[in-house]
Amino acid sequence: MKDVKARDIMSKHVHSVSPDLSLIDLERDLSSHRISGAPVLERGTVVGIVSRSDIDRHLSREESRIAAAATYFYRAGFDESDEDASQADPPTAAIESMRKTRVREVMTPEVISVGAEDPISVVADVMRSRRIHRVLVIEDGNLLGLVSSLDIVGTVADLSRS
Repeated sequence: MKDVKARDIMSKHVHSVSPDLSLIDLERDLSSHRISGAPVLERGTVVGIVSRSDIDRHLSREESRIAAAATYFYRAGFDESDEDASQADPPTAAIESMRKTRVREVMTPEVISVGAEDPISVVADVMRSRRIHRVLVIEDGNLLGLVSSLDIVGTVADLSRS
């Protein structure tokens, strides 16, 4: 297993997203590709990484904000002419927020990467210590691939059968 390198197990065809994509379109995109996250590329350069966890954190903050607005309306009285009336309907407000919010606002700009020649043990250590499920394989500023926790599990399973 020491001979297995990141280049041996990485996915070479990496689906990426634009930082200008809305969160609602991001969710659709992740679902259609059956993935839980993707690197964020702007003009061919990796500028971050985004995952469903980022969407969940955003929605959690929105739910808190919506709950605070609902408490205010409950205490102060709700006036239909209020400009923030959509906040009284949490599902509508959450969807609207996902339409307005862009990937760049929720992505993780700190990109954690490994090199193509890094052994699988190093890749696994990076993922475990950083508590992440995917790591980009980057060399000389170029995105070569992506290793997910499932890639490592699959490799371990394959090697244990040999």
